[in-house]
Amino acid sequence: MIWKIRLAVAALVLSFGCSPSLCAQAAPTPAPKPPTGAIVSHPGWPQAKPADVDSIDHILAALYEVISGPAHQARDWSRMRSLFVPEARLIPVRVSAISPDGKAVAPVSDVIFLTIDDYIARASPRFKADGFFEHGVHNEIADFGDIVSVFSTYESRHSPADATPFARGINSIQLLKDSDRYWIVDVYWDAERPGLTIPPKYLPPSVGASGADAALTGNFLGDWTGQLEYRDYRTDERVSLPTWLNVQVYQNAHTIALNYTYDDGPTKVVHEQTTLTLEAQSRTATVISLDDHTTSVYSVDGLDEFSKRNRGTLTLQGKGTENNKPVDVRITVALGRNLLTWRKETRAAGTTDEFKFRDGYTLTRAEAPRI
Repeated sequence: MIWKIRLAVAALVLSFGCSPSLCAQAAPTPAPKPPTGAIVSHPGWPQAKPADVDSIDHILAALYEVISGPAHQARDWSRMRSLFVPEARLIPVRVSAISPDGKAVAPVSDVIFLTIDDYIARASPRFKADGFFEHGVHNEIADFGDIVSVFSTYESRHSPADATPFARGINSIQLLKDSDRYWIVDVYWDAERPGLTIPPKYLPPSVGASGADAALTGNFLGDWTGQLEYRDYRTDERVSLPTWLNVQVYQNAHTIALNYTYDDGPTKVVHEQTTLTLEAQSRTATVISLDDHTTSVYSVDGLDEFSKRNRGTLTLQGKGTENNKPVDVRITVALGRNLLTWRKETRAAGTTDEFKFRDGYTLTRAEAPRI
């Protein structure tokens, strides 16, 4: 009987190539499936407006804009989703004076992880009850490969007209660079509170405090290099000069001094100084030449959008003289993270003639951008 059982087992081994126990050990382990990307695994995710996500500046501006608005105004949550990768997180720091066991202790810090839907559910009642307007006043940017990290200092107001914010803090924003667009991966933030204030290095340079006018001028500060191009009065030809510009605070936070140095030939170096004052409330720009003591006051278009991003394009319009004749003046100032252009055009005063180029600067930062 025993020999019959042994023959049966042997037959099984011959027919399957191994004993049942050995076959179980030798069975191949299925290869793990590669993880699916957060973006490609959500093909129905809302599509972003190209202008919202084509640069770091634009996606940050869109983020602040989409959460801002008066009380009872519905937010465009589809637009907000389109800025983020589908599995993004919004992470506020929470500080509590009570420990988990209920005893009063020194403040205890924790974080709350929110999905985009969690954030919407949490913020909607607040936005319905109160106006909420938030914008960035200073950005510190670092990047490597396709990752970007931004320390974005923010101010929050119930109304854009509020003189001072009810809250300030820092949003630590992580971005993904994907082909021709950016995605927000997470926003991790903390706010000022007793014992915690924002260090000056994370505020607009030389400002150290909030204020609409101060924020308008803060991103001009620093050293720039490039060229001045101007149209010669007599020949109508254009002349270019290598130019260096240093911009500093002048007397107060909303007035800056522009210190120009021109290379006007092998043995001639020219220095000039001009001040620029931008005032959001009156929507004016005052330009004073400290060399010839002339003052020009211009109306300004574009301040609202400029104040949201602390950079952008301003159009100054006013009166002046050219070759001892009165003229209408139009100055277009475009400030980017690393590029500054200033273009002056004129036409005969009181006419509808086309504006004609007078002079212009094209300048880039002389050091790596810090804002």
